Amino acid sequence: MKSSIYITLFLFAGVTGVFSCRNPGHRAPGRSDRTDSSLNALPESHSDPVVASGDTLTICTFNIQFLGAFHKRDNEALADVVKDFNIVVVQEMVAPPVDGLFPDGTSYQADPESGKFTQAMKDRGFRFLLSQEDTGTGNNNHSNGTATEWFICFYDSTRVSFAPDLPYGFLADDRSNHPDFERVPYAFPFRSINNQGDFVLISIHLNPGSSETDAERRKHEISSIHRWIMEHSGTEKDFLILGDMNIEDSAELAGALPQGMVSLNDECRRTNTLINNTPPDFGAKPYDHIFYDIVNTSLEIDTEFDCQVIDLVTLLQAFWNGPGPYPGSPYVHNTFRQYYSDHHPLVFRYRVLHHDDD
Repeated sequence: MKSSIYITLFLFAGVTGVFSCRNPGHRAPGRSDRTDSSLNALPESHSDPVVASGDTLTICTFNIQFLGAFHKRDNEALADVVKDFNIVVVQEMVAPPVDGLFPDGTSYQADPESGKFTQAMKDRGFRFLLSQEDTGTGNNNHSNGTATEWFICFYDSTRVSFAPDLPYGFLADDRSNHPDFERVPYAFPFRSINNQGDFVLISIHLNPGSSETDAERRKHEISSIHRWIMEHSGTEKDFLILGDMNIEDSAELAGALPQGMVSLNDECRRTNTLINNTPPDFGAKPYDHIFYDIVNTSLEIDTEFDCQVIDLVTLLQAFWNGPGPYPGSPYVHNTFRQYYSDHHPLVFRYRVLHHDDD
């Protein structure tokens, strides 16, 4: 959102890299609004009188590749990366972390690998919301394979609560082979614990690929999401679209943004972990974004904080205990993604106003 000046902030005693765009006039980093020191590079809440004291929420969107498929996953390290955020929206969970019933009444069983990450998050104080089934491109869902995904969102219940009176759930009834979506997005509604603000987070994972056809498909998906928002924005106006959009570059972003919406990652900073040593780095892609409506939600978005891309490759070296050398130094993509992910987390701040302006 600001001038494209990259700086590196260091967290975890100088280990964590955070890619950020800030102009020289921005305030120096302070501490997070939670007591743990692991986010000491994130700025404090503003003193703006329109903001309810203590109610600036830190929200993270994080695609964890094939969560539930890789046995090597270091769930404890990943949970430590995001433990200080108030809401963590995760994409690409491929199997359910708990037992339950599908909407058709058939049962599903907890997947041990998904369950380990979910338990790690619960151990750090989070509650979670889980979609009622998986969704994917093919004709069949209800499979614990990588062709379909579950949507899950973790939240700090001392700061926000689930708001079922707001629009929530899948954006379409048919969750398999949908004409408008590769994976039907999921809406998670929240309300601040002091009841002074509410909003809806729409978690998405769009069609991948670098062809023109792929880009057109993504544009159609985004347009379909925006249409759903327009149809459901009666009393609630604060909708944010966030997640893995697979957007290739700034030109595609400009053509795909719905009218009246902007991206907090409009500089198109890289959000994937892939490192390609052939200059320029052809592996760098701005896949992940946060869209918001500049008319209805601009006051709530902390645009001074902008958004930050947490550099997992730099951060996680401090957590590595083997076996073998750390797969981020030198970077070994296939190994790194199995232990961690192929995407960096993206973080922004949402300001709860004294009076909700919906």
